[in-house]
Amino acid sequence: MRRSTAVLQSVRKEVPRGLPRAKEILAEILHSVKSDAPIPFTPRDAERALAALLATEEMWEAIRLSRVPMRFLCAFWSRLQEKGLLTVRGSRLFLTEAGRELASHLGVAPAWDGSCSLCEGRGVDPSRLSEEVVERFREVSRSRPEALQVYDQGYVTEETTLARVAFAMARGDLVGKEVIVIGDDDLVSVAAALTGAPSRVLAVDIDDRLIRFIREVAHAEGLTMLEASRYDIRDPLPPEWQGRFDTFLCDPTESFSGFRAFLTRGLLALRGVGSAGYFGLTHAESSLEKWAQIQRFLLESGAVITDVREDFNSYVTWGYVETMRAWSWLPARVPPDRPWYFSSLYRIELLRPPSVENQCLEGNIFEDEEAATT
Repeated sequence: MRRSTAVLQSVRKEVPRGLPRAKEILAEILHSVKSDAPIPFTPRDAERALAALLATEEMWEAIRLSRVPMRFLCAFWSRLQEKGLLTVRGSRLFLTEAGRELASHLGVAPAWDGSCSLCEGRGVDPSRLSEEVVERFREVSRSRPEALQVYDQGYVTEETTLARVAFAMARGDLVGKEVIVIGDDDLVSVAAALTGAPSRVLAVDIDDRLIRFIREVAHAEGLTMLEASRYDIRDPLPPEWQGRFDTFLCDPTESFSGFRAFLTRGLLALRGVGSAGYFGLTHAESSLEKWAQIQRFLLESGAVITDVREDFNSYVTWGYVETMRAWSWLPARVPPDRPWYFSSLYRIELLRPPSVENQCLEGNIFEDEEAATT
């Protein structure tokens, strides 16, 4: 115990001497990163990226643990390599002795994942749904359409979809409610309908394959409350859907314009005060500045954020990973062998009628400077 205390005191004495130069080095790196990644980032983002590298050598896991946009992260890694602070071997990333010394002088500790091993940090147990619902949903999911890059699709694990439904049910947003799911490659509408809890579930999507699939499932499973209609998010929300639902769920594209389009349609679909909405938001494609933009938009629109569950949504690695935008940025172009893309689950509730416009949108709403997986 005495020896450990002495070592700790020694480290504490050494860090201040190296701290000014370490901050200078970090500032130089971040200045150069700005030319490669013209998106918002801060020195704290760099510290998070270093903390992840101290915790894991696996590139895809480091992306998850860093909790910063991939565009910044990959540019930051590149600059670390140039300065001899990071080396890459296969799909593994290693801070060099100099890199570890830099992190030490900056006071950066390894990232720590303290999420619950039972619920995977979600705070809800989908197994509390009936065994029949879980098994029927897993069976239905086996024949689902594959994700398409043209629609920026990428569906979550079956466990995640069931957990979303369980969470909405626990919040009183499912039983006896009319629910709209805007974009449903995750098959949330199917899982919700299988519980028998909602009085109506409408899934809307631009993908004709998904619409046919959901309709076929509704017929085969006898889910009379489940409907599916084709809808392009760029079009105004039809009058017959406005103000008709108690709950909306969506998993928006992460450009700000695209995100705002999904949330605008969802808010307009809600019945009124007390109605709720659910959506996912990542760190991999959204800086904290974009998080702030989205949160301001919600508050100004008449909604309040009631819940944010970090890393609630775990995504199945989509088949087009090698053609996504971020592939060329990566220091090691090795496909992931485990889930790596996660998003936080947001729940919002209306405090007043939404103050948003039902406008027609044109052009590409899927990409912005922070987009990585399109």
